[in-house]
Amino acid sequence: MQHASIAAVVASLTLALSPIVTTAAVPVVQRTPLPLLALSPCPDEPTFKCGTLPVPLNRRHPDGRTIPLHVELFPHTGPIADGAVFTSEGGPGASITIGGQHYQGPTLLAEVSKTRDVVFIDQRGVGLSAAINCDAWQHGGPFYSSAAQCHDQLGDTANFYSTTDVADDLEDVRRALGYGKIDLLGPSYAGNDMLTYTARWTGNVRSIVIGSPAATVGTDPFYAYPPKAWAGMLTSLCRRTPACDAANPDPAGTLYWLAAQLRSKPLKGTGIDSHGVPHKLTVTENLLANGIMFYADYVGPSEVIQAATALRHGDPVPLLRLAANVDPANGPHDSGTPREESRGHWLARTCVDQPVQWDKGAPAATRQRQYSAAYKAEPAMYGPVSKGAWAAPGYAGYQPLPCIASTWEDRPNFPVGTKITGVPALVMAGELDFGLPPSVVRLAADSLVGSKQLTVAGSGHIPWLWSGCAADLMQRFILTHDLGDASCAQVPESPVWLPGSFPLTTAAAPPARQLRGPSAPADLRRAATVIGWTLMDGLQEMASIQGVTSAGLRGGAVTYQDGQDRPFRFDRARFTRDLAVTGALAWEGKDVDGQFTVKLPNGSTVTGTVHGPYRVYGAALTITMLGRSFSVPSH
Repeated sequence: MQHASIAAVVASLTLALSPIVTTAAVPVVQRTPLPLLALSPCPDEPTFKCGTLPVPLNRRHPDGRTIPLHVELFPHTGPIADGAVFTSEGGPGASITIGGQHYQGPTLLAEVSKTRDVVFIDQRGVGLSAAINCDAWQHGGPFYSSAAQCHDQLGDTANFYSTTDVADDLEDVRRALGYGKIDLLGPSYAGNDMLTYTARWTGNVRSIVIGSPAATVGTDPFYAYPPKAWAGMLTSLCRRTPACDAANPDPAGTLYWLAAQLRSKPLKGTGIDSHGVPHKLTVTENLLANGIMFYADYVGPSEVIQAATALRHGDPVPLLRLAANVDPANGPHDSGTPREESRGHWLARTCVDQPVQWDKGAPAATRQRQYSAAYKAEPAMYGPVSKGAWAAPGYAGYQPLPCIASTWEDRPNFPVGTKITGVPALVMAGELDFGLPPSVVRLAADSLVGSKQLTVAGSGHIPWLWSGCAADLMQRFILTHDLGDASCAQVPESPVWLPGSFPLTTAAAPPARQLRGPSAPADLRRAATVIGWTLMDGLQEMASIQGVTSAGLRGGAVTYQDGQDRPFRFDRARFTRDLAVTGALAWEGKDVDGQFTVKLPNGSTVTGTVHGPYRVYGAALTITMLGRSFSVPSH
């Protein structure tokens, strides 16, 4: 998970509670008639229809300037039409029409789209809806000064990108397309879009489904939910994996130890990142909390306990690799092109949406004093992590929010305590969502009276992208307003691989279980484990960096050569110091198939094969060599 995504969900303090709204709808002004939105085949995908709807830039002066809202529609595929599902992307700042719609319409929503049109909307300031482009802020410039520059660039339009504006844009699209009641689907920060629309336009909502919604209303000022949840999450993650469970009896205690160790004595050394690049590092508690715990596709959380145990025994290499991959010297996150992800939109939306620890309109010195007073009043610890490590400024922690560099309007999504009634609602959380844990998701669910709440086992951020069960349940709810049998959500589907440990030598590895052949000595069984772990580590690193070359943990390399039958090439890759693996693997779907040559610690060289499922709960790879076969768990 990138830091921009974490920062997008950092919530802040509501200094005074607004009145509770017990009626579902929030009053809105009378709407003037809109012309129907004309749609035509999209240039890049003619099965979709595209159009642009001008909407008021400043909704308090609807007769003034407009902003073009880009809309794409995937028409229902069956003979019966039954309205539409509206969806957008999270971030905030990410574009739904950069390609995600081509998967969601015909694939993710295949059943729903038989009877419902699926409408995809780039929010104002995003994608093809006049994406905000603040160059320095977009490309990782100085955190607070480039944020202030972006605010100044936006000028009098800076406060026109709130979620309330986005919700009213959705209503204009609904009216312009001529739909009656609509279904809403919102992942991550787009959950705010849909929740706010439901609060403002309750009578126009047939159902709402939100996944890992990034709640902003009524949240903790320093967003301490993740570190408070991590010990339990890491324990759950490790317990599901045989190798990790066997070697790590107390994951929570190990996390507490690691945080305390780095707090008192930061680790200095050279780490080799997953691309093979060396980094001179100081690994701090702050880097653990705001870097390693969010490293790509949860590889950080899947390895941090084992890396801590290795450090405890004098081996810093695994932890240094995790740290090298999130090295602060690399600077703030570069968000690429605004068409894909507008950081300016993220800033404008965040700074008007979220309650903060200061008066948004106060002078700069007052804002800083108010923040400092709020920070001083915070407890010293957030679970295993100190507040100083978590609530750090700038790239290292995003507290205070960059909004403190400028004055902004305060435009919360809806009043704290709002209760929305009469709308069928499903709220999904990912059990292992390290940035938006279930405790945050429940805040959004609390606004939807009678909502169905579902935590999907083993899922990370946005459960229906991790779990086929969650995707099916999401569609079922849209179509029937009922979950039915949801027991499949208790069965994890998409694991990452967790090594049991990071042994320095083959002799320290656990022996593999022998399947066939003459009884093997313990050292050969241990070698089978290390071979399997070397191969799985190489594949996992390649997947996490999405590159073509990665480094072995203790030497060697893995490369991807497109067009080959077995495109993953291992060249003397080492997971332990004393065993090197060379070979070629295919990884298609859930299955791995390959051949290898290995130099064993005793100096002999042997060849073998590997087959079986990888990253599948309960599965194992079969390692065959010297006329024997061994089983190595592969999740």
